[in-house]
Amino acid sequence: MAKPDRTDLPPQRPPSTAFAAILAWVLPGLGHWWIGERARGLILFIVVTVTFWGGVAVAGIRSTVTPKENGAWIAAQLCLGPQAFVAMYLSDEIKKLPNEELYKASWPASTIGVVYAGVAGLLNLLIIIDVLARVETVRSIIGARSPPRKGA
Repeated sequence: MAKPDRTDLPPQRPPSTAFAAILAWVLPGLGHWWIGERARGLILFIVVTVTFWGGVAVAGIRSTVTPKENGAWIAAQLCLGPQAFVAMYLSDEIKKLPNEELYKASWPASTIGVVYAGVAGLLNLLIIIDVLARVETVRSIIGARSPPRKGA
């Protein structure tokens, strides 16, 4: 039995750039996973998620994800996506407790936690840019393929 010619196969549809970026924002590494780079996606997910929640563990959620107290760092943290929004929601819930000041970390720990969480968000921004570049590379390779032969 003869091997099928590559022109006999249906044309491969290139991945969506916007969808890959949204997936990468929703969960670090998910965009890479979707375009087929599973090992890279898993490593990125583990590194960024552990960095963010490690910062939260060092300083506590009440000190780490607070928009009024952390200024520009919160913008960096929000690049992590829904995980940052969940942490912000939990931080707001702790503020409603009667002794919420007990949940605030002292100076060095609070600063370290904020920086870790912010760096995790900035790393995810780099991951989003990386998946955009990788999808564009795949799209250019697929688009550069010659059209199938007619009548073959």
